Amino acid sequence: MSRRVTVILILLFGAGLLLVWRPFSDDADGNNAATTRTMQPDFTAFGLETRIFESDGLLAHKIKSEKMSHYNQIGLTELKRPVYTVFSEQGEELWEVSAAQGTFYDDQTLILEHDVEILALEPDTHIEQVLTEYLIVDLKNESMSTEHPVSIHGPRLLIRGNGMTADLKAERMELKRHVKTIFQPAE
Repeated sequence: MSRRVTVILILLFGAGLLLVWRPFSDDADGNNAATTRTMQPDFTAFGLETRIFESDGLLAHKIKSEKMSHYNQIGLTELKRPVYTVFSEQGEELWEVSAAQGTFYDDQTLILEHDVEILALEPDTHIEQVLTEYLIVDLKNESMSTEHPVSIHGPRLLIRGNGMTADLKAERMELKRHVKTIFQPAE
């Protein structure tokens, strides 16, 4: 009988030890180092400039930023004060798009947020400046779009709307919903 009592005591002690140790628990408390660790960038650069060239070697796009933090595992680069420049087929600067922050994805999508400003760099253009708070730039298709309110400024012209699409190749912008237009007569 003492042998049975010893085996039962050993089993109870082992079960108690397993309950205290809990090797099979999911650690729902969040104390697991892998779950509480924040993702660190693979590299961070300051004052970096990225240039994207066409197949014929001409400069197509340029992105520069005060600070770039690249996360290779998830395929994105965070940008602080990004400036995106679009070039013509002749290599002339056409548009400059800036924002307070942005995200550049590996699929060649650039998302710009907060104080987004699009400036026309060519002289004598009908549209000089476009303002919005959020803009998606597709570098592959050379297009821009937003669903947010947009303000378009030109010489003696102010147009307000909600949502916009732009084709950078054709140099065409289209408002999704027009709100208001103000023309100022020539002096």
